[in-house]
Amino acid sequence: MSSKVFSAAVIGLDAQIIEVEVDASHGLRHFEIVGLPDKAVQESKERVGVAIKSSNFRSPYQGTQRVLVSLAPADLKKEGSLYDLPIALGYLSASNQIRFNPQGKILIGELALDGKLRPVKGVLSLALFAKEKNWKEIILPKANALEAALISASSETEKQNPKIIGVESLKEIVDYLEGKISIA
Repeated sequence: MSSKVFSAAVIGLDAQIIEVEVDASHGLRHFEIVGLPDKAVQESKERVGVAIKSSNFRSPYQGTQRVLVSLAPADLKKEGSLYDLPIALGYLSASNQIRFNPQGKILIGELALDGKLRPVKGVLSLALFAKEKNWKEIILPKANALEAALISASSETEKQNPKIIGVESLKEIVDYLEGKISIA
């Protein structure tokens, strides 16, 4: 089964939406990321797999699964660890472990091996972009939430501020997306 979630790439002071498509199917165990990923993005396979297992979900490395992650647009180089969270949530959705509506949500964050979220760089640029393009929510590490919330101080446009959802762990974001908890 396939799933699609959304993230963003920082390009200088600007940002661009990245579609994170994940396909999980039966076959020889394999996990691949395509779409011009740098070394940190390639290494996310390991961080994501262990973080998923540590959060009490079925890891891509348990059983026989072929996992393909496509980061689009394919011609834009993807850099950094901020794609860990969208890759993990895309996998959990594609493997039918969770269900949620990804529309209007930008997901960013690095995963630690224990499933906790680590802060990432470029959050203010991503938040300004999300506001300009009318995205509804930005889901990111709690340590980045104050930085992202600075966009509410910029009143140069009449656009609605996206809701900033700061989370501490993969388990917490899954509970939020499935409606089990609310985050103010």
